[in-house]
Amino acid sequence: MRLTIIGFLIIFIGMLLIIFGSISQVTPQSTSSAIGGLVLIGPIPIFFGVGPHQALLPLVTLGIIFTIISIIFFILSIYMFRKNIENR
Repeated sequence: MRLTIIGFLIIFIGMLLIIFGSISQVTPQSTSSAIGGLVLIGPIPIFFGVGPHQALLPLVTLGIIFTIISIIFFILSIYMFRKNIENR
């Protein structure tokens, strides 16, 4: 129970740090900006973004990495499930 509370506190503190960091960020003089996002539904990444193409590259990289990790976890869960059934 204590670990759960500590976990929630760490997540909350991290969210506060992100909010304060984005508020205190100094904006550059140029008006060029880019916005993008990554939605991961199962092992399928969906990217969206507006702005220069350089801003989309990190999202594509993260999407590929998360897809590979989710496929690895999926394969490991199937392997562990089959191994558990064989041991019964």
